[in-house]
Amino acid sequence: MSAVPDVMTLREAASYLRIHWRTLADWAREGRVPVSRLGRAYRFRKVTLDQWLEDGGTDFEALVDEGLAAITNERMAAGGKSIPLAEVKVRLGL
Repeated sequence: MSAVPDVMTLREAASYLRIHWRTLADWAREGRVPVSRLGRAYRFRKVTLDQWLEDGGTDFEALVDEGLAAITNERMAAGGKSIPLAEVKVRLGL
């Protein structure tokens, strides 16, 4: 068995998850699975997919919304001070 790359294409990630690539494309478009976009192409990080699976395939969009709400509440408590995007991404595990 060959090593799984750290960053996968749509078809590689679908093979890794053992689902049809069209299903994964639908899930990515719907925000049901953690994904990054490079132009029009989807890219999937193995570590992020592994965590998603550990969490039971939880709706990733809901987790991000929950995390953003927590960060927003924290920001409002700090007097509306902005948080750099890089820090937000780190806090959300992106």
